Amino acid sequence: MDHDVAQLVEEWLAGPHSSANGYFSYQAVEHYRSAVLHWLTVGCGTKGNPDPDLYLRPTLMALQNWAIDYAAAARSRDAACGAVRSFYRWAETVKSAGGPGLVPPGTARALQFRRGGNFAAGLPGRELFTPDQCRWLAQAADRYPGTRREGPHRARALVYLCLNHYLWGRGHEEDILRPGQITAMRLNGRHQEQHRTTWDVPQKNAASDATRLQPVHRDAVRAIDEYLLHRAAARDDSGHLFTTVNGRPLEPQSLIRILRTVAATHPDLEEFAPVLSADAVTHSPAAEPEA
Repeated sequence: MDHDVAQLVEEWLAGPHSSANGYFSYQAVEHYRSAVLHWLTVGCGTKGNPDPDLYLRPTLMALQNWAIDYAAAARSRDAACGAVRSFYRWAETVKSAGGPGLVPPGTARALQFRRGGNFAAGLPGRELFTPDQCRWLAQAADRYPGTRREGPHRARALVYLCLNHYLWGRGHEEDILRPGQITAMRLNGRHQEQHRTTWDVPQKNAASDATRLQPVHRDAVRAIDEYLLHRAAARDDSGHLFTTVNGRPLEPQSLIRILRTVAATHPDLEEFAPVLSADAVTHSPAAEPEA
């Protein structure tokens, strides 16, 4: 059955993409529209004519081959593939839930690259950590002595939040916390439900005020609580969870610098530390669930 793919793309972009004001930002809409339309008409079509047999039954190999032709830069290829997966997450939503029900559940997940298979993985510092390396990083954070100006508590909390996906051990993409999301967390964004802690975090590529509830692992919560006893606040406190020694909001680049500093203190990680990226940690495979 043929569909108007341009209309489908516009319906997807119109959102919402979550229950918490999950609308794409203007910049994301522009990039996502061109990428997904190109995938549907060129990657899954002939001479610009989309083929339903291809776009309704997408394969990981087809996506990878399309991305190589679509963009030259590794990160641009990964971003385009991410847009395509987002489209299919919407496309597999059943009609009773507001979606089109075009493809079966699990279609988007089947287009997810396996560990180390994303295009940017070959760049320096981008290869994902193994579970052992994640464990070593947590050990380094536990032993980190801090600096002359600041103790170890903030660094430990930041590292544990970067390891949130690893700590949960569930393999859920939703457990991944990116640097921009971590540094945007606010003091009043915490929610406690019995033994479960969640936090309001910004939606990736969404409008500036769009947030979602993020489950935070208990080990990270304990690290945050220890840090809060030492948190620096300025006179006009902005309410950000993580601040500099002067009380100003911490920037994502500072988080990456702290991550590298902590990693450099472990003998098995110091080789990678100077070029370590946050993605290598935050997207690393989850730990094996406890028996």
